[in-house]
Amino acid sequence: MTIYPDRATAQEDAPNYVIQGREEVNPYYTIEHLVFHDGSAMDRNIINGPSKRPGNSESSLSGEQGVDAILSNFPSFSWVFGCSAVSGAMITTYYDRNGFPNMYSGPTNGGVFPLTDTGFGTWRDSTNEAYPNNPLVASKSGLDGHSGRGSIEDYWVSVDSSAPDPYITGGWTQHLWGNSIGDYMKTSQSAFGNVDGSTAFYTWTNSPEKLTCAKMSVENLPDGTLGIRDFFQARGYLVSECYNQKTDNNNGGFSLVDFKRYIDSGHPVLINLEGHSIVGYGYSGSTIYIRDTWSSNVNETFTMPWGGSYEGMQMQSVSVVVPVDHSQLHQKVYLPIIFTPPIIKNGNFEQGNTAWSESSTHGWYLIYQDSELARDGEWLAWLGGGDNERSVLSQVVTLPSGTNYLEFYYAIGSMEQGCQYDSYEVQFGNNTLLSGWLCAPNNTNGYVYKRINLSAYSGTTQALKFIVENDASDNSNLFLDDVNITRQASKAIDETKTASFDSIFLLEK
Repeated sequence: MTIYPDRATAQEDAPNYVIQGREEVNPYYTIEHLVFHDGSAMDRNIINGPSKRPGNSESSLSGEQGVDAILSNFPSFSWVFGCSAVSGAMITTYYDRNGFPNMYSGPTNGGVFPLTDTGFGTWRDSTNEAYPNNPLVASKSGLDGHSGRGSIEDYWVSVDSSAPDPYITGGWTQHLWGNSIGDYMKTSQSAFGNVDGSTAFYTWTNSPEKLTCAKMSVENLPDGTLGIRDFFQARGYLVSECYNQKTDNNNGGFSLVDFKRYIDSGHPVLINLEGHSIVGYGYSGSTIYIRDTWSSNVNETFTMPWGGSYEGMQMQSVSVVVPVDHSQLHQKVYLPIIFTPPIIKNGNFEQGNTAWSESSTHGWYLIYQDSELARDGEWLAWLGGGDNERSVLSQVVTLPSGTNYLEFYYAIGSMEQGCQYDSYEVQFGNNTLLSGWLCAPNNTNGYVYKRINLSAYSGTTQALKFIVENDASDNSNLFLDDVNITRQASKAIDETKTASFDSIFLLEK
């Protein structure tokens, strides 16, 4: 497994939207209403939860008797740097101790992150406010083997401070990211419009559907959930699901049934309230068990009703990121066995942007994560997607001697009415295997199956290419999934069109 050490910084291209309104719900929760270049509307939910439990309030403290399902030995951390980053760190620690050991690789506790942060001591900021040290939330000079400045020195002034970050005012180069999830979540970073303690999460304004990390990546949004995904990937893990979604009490599509499904599958859920981020890790009926970022005691158990409020803050949305470690997948086999590696590497694209060469006039990624667009799984290849675009996806392959078939699933979604402007082509070396027009009459309405006999090229090594060329108007898309080269085609006939039209295939990048 590859771990990508300290990398990434806080300079990225600005997202392309207009702020049409700003709603301050309470001192800890602000919503910015955004409209993007394609007319879509999203909310930027700025979570700036209180660093201490609100005064004169009673938390829902209870035991774990009669629990339907709970993730045992779940971590408990106290507030530092921001509640969202602390919540992300608790989830990361759970995974570190349950099958994903590279989430933390520091010197403490034999490389296994502790269940509580109490062993790291405390620190004080310029206002003399004391906070717990937690290297998984935010790095700090001298903490857990970190040398040089870290998250605290580069980004922190004081809670709620909107001043430019210290590395900006001090004129030094910020640290490289790698071991602290708060960096990737953009928590407390003024370069992304976050005051000290805050993190932003984006949701659709009027839709109950998931806002996927793939869409947020395309729009270059500095989102906390996207940051969790990036941190998991930097630690060497793939991600099978990644999205934000409003909860059903907030006109969203994420329900108690969904929450229970994740818990039953061994996955905690980050929950955003009206001004605070918490983690759900169990349930009993419609009561959910949570860690609220205000306690380091793993023996304290807090609860809230699903869809209700906690400490006076109503449930709003969830942040879901599910890691996958393909190196841990095993298959029972019986010897003797001869394993033949696939001719096409990453043919289902589930390994992300690897194995294939991607070329785009606009500089877009072609291998793309979106479970709604993919035929199966989370990833697919998306060629086209805009005007004046030439997309080329290629991989050099060596064909065995004998009969070989190229097979793949594809979907055409085009706004072009005339079948003479936008086109696609499949090549093997300089040989055209398939070509056609991308236009509305040729829309497939969904994924269809295609097979091509490659026997004429038996024993050769050449580049397999999928090419799309769009003109200056009326976008066209070619979506690909499950590309394979095999001795025998899995189906006897090609498919050309599905029964019903799905407008999702008309999206633009």
